[in-house]
Amino acid sequence: MKKLNEIFKLDKRTIHQILLWLIGGLVLVFATEFLLRGSFEDVITLIKEKPGVVLANYLLILMLTSIFFLVKRKYMVYFISFMVILGVAITTFFLMKVRGIPLTFSDLYSIGEAMEIADKYINKTMIIIAVICLAFLIAVAVFLYKLDCDTKRFKLINFVLIFIVSIGFFSTVKSQQSKNIMQFKRWDIPASYKCNGLTYSTVESCVKYIRKKPNDYSQAKIKEIKDKVDKAEASDNRTLNNKKPNILFVQLEAFMDPTEVKGIKYSEDPIPNFRKLTQTFTHGMASAPTTGGGTVRTEFEVMTGNNIDYLTPGEIPYNTILKSKYYNSVATTLKSEGYKAHAVHNFQGNFYGRNNAYAKLGFDDFTSKEYMSNYELNEREWVKDVILTKYIEKALDSTKDSDLVYTVSVQGHSSYPTDAENYDFPIKVSGTLDQKVLNQMYYYVNQIKGTDDFIGELVDMVNKRDEDTIILFYSDHMPKLKIFEDDDFYLDKYKAPFAFYANFDIEKYDIDEIESYELSSLMFKEAGLKYGPMERFNTYMKDDPEFSKMQDLIEYDVLFGKSYYINDDEKAKKNTLKMGVEDIVINNIETKGNKMIIHGANFTTNSRVYLNDKQVDKKFIDENTLEVDKIDNLDTISIKQIGRNSVVLSSTQDFKYSDLQASK
Repeated sequence: MKKLNEIFKLDKRTIHQILLWLIGGLVLVFATEFLLRGSFEDVITLIKEKPGVVLANYLLILMLTSIFFLVKRKYMVYFISFMVILGVAITTFFLMKVRGIPLTFSDLYSIGEAMEIADKYINKTMIIIAVICLAFLIAVAVFLYKLDCDTKRFKLINFVLIFIVSIGFFSTVKSQQSKNIMQFKRWDIPASYKCNGLTYSTVESCVKYIRKKPNDYSQAKIKEIKDKVDKAEASDNRTLNNKKPNILFVQLEAFMDPTEVKGIKYSEDPIPNFRKLTQTFTHGMASAPTTGGGTVRTEFEVMTGNNIDYLTPGEIPYNTILKSKYYNSVATTLKSEGYKAHAVHNFQGNFYGRNNAYAKLGFDDFTSKEYMSNYELNEREWVKDVILTKYIEKALDSTKDSDLVYTVSVQGHSSYPTDAENYDFPIKVSGTLDQKVLNQMYYYVNQIKGTDDFIGELVDMVNKRDEDTIILFYSDHMPKLKIFEDDDFYLDKYKAPFAFYANFDIEKYDIDEIESYELSSLMFKEAGLKYGPMERFNTYMKDDPEFSKMQDLIEYDVLFGKSYYINDDEKAKKNTLKMGVEDIVINNIETKGNKMIIHGANFTTNSRVYLNDKQVDKKFIDENTLEVDKIDNLDTISIKQIGRNSVVLSSTQDFKYSDLQASK
């Protein structure tokens, strides 16, 4: 002991700090795994069955918290690092409950979207508790700052311990990976976290965000793959459809068949219209890249034909890749064939940056909630899906050409209340399952009944039109219901239903297994249209034994590389997106006393009136009429459509008040 003291100059304070570091690490590894897994039994099972995983996470926590050895205010810095790691674990616990996916580095790009819908998951009590806890933590940090000051920032013993821990960590991880005990499961983020431990997986999600070029990526290699695709396509003798039917993709929020859940009875079938489609047309279950949430991940796969598993865990490409990159999609492919491309979504236009992303994906116009009128809200204040038929029809009516309409619904969105017995819905639920489960299902089935009503209305609408139209209805992911929290639940939470409809003859295929990114290929096949670049690859190479390796190379090439795979005439071009399929116009202004009546067209409740470039209070009368208070010295007037966070989605020109009066 004396020799150790002489070499490392150990003192009581140093020993206390080392003990705090070691014991605190044990507390953290146990707490983080408990918050990830949700039960002490699962943590004990992990310790017994995978001690190497526990050791790797423990050593990583020691590495992350060892920063406190480098500073004077050691106890304060250790407390902060301890609470940051614990805070990440608590956030993961909450996200697992809300969306079924843990916290990843990519979530930093979606903070705005998370805040926007937080009120649907967080109540006032939770906010008060969070504020009190934060205030307490700040007080403790300030107390430790004033109490603690170690003049010796770094000691030899600290260096030796950090070195030993680092070597131990990398050796342990390598050993566990070589035995396939620790492995990254990019297709299943929650399973990957539970396999490798929360702390390791969270750090891994940061490291994997670094885009790495595959070792064998080259122009020659991509050409080799492209030649294989071209050769396979040349031997395909399928007949193309010269009529070019309207193409409708309809993404159904959290849609599933509730009758597949055992132990529950319903007073009527919640999805009769969708079920009718499955009896007549091609249908099946597609492997979705997410469950319980992450709508835009499936949306991106279907729109682009890309396997999103290639990207960073939890990444939302709308917020990353499509911030600045124009990219191939079903819209760019169909526009090259003379189609007009429309998007429709009954939620906020700039949520997930869709107004920007859809422009980058080649859409001509986008009708979001801000451009809709007379819609109804459900009990959780999501817009009911029945409104979508009206705006899909407007999109189809807006051109004489063939149309692509890509629709994203929202009514079936979580959260699903466990006290839903307080509501009075038409479909009644009974069964032998836990009452909270029955309550959730009672709410859920009545929401997707609304979605199913929309399906029926949309089918009726296209049947009345003298235009060939084909529709793909597909679910983005399974719902975030309590029944899916059991890892041994008999339904696959990564399989979501789809079904086609067409008002002309199409083939019916038996689909045993399909990925969400293959749905666009299937749509082009059913419609008899030319495949886009990714659809060609997915169609002709899917049975090749080297498919996965080729897919990684192709996706790196088109997402981050030189786009050797894309023909020059197929490459996405600069594109301008119009918000709303119909123009918002001001025809004239009528003065009545101290009020001004603005007459025009296509106004909505989200229309904002600007007089002399300043927003004023307005009263929405109807789609053709707005009312505002008269002001003196009025010069100009304009109407703007406002999205979340007061973002201007579109604006009319500045009209001269005198001109509008003159045209009365």
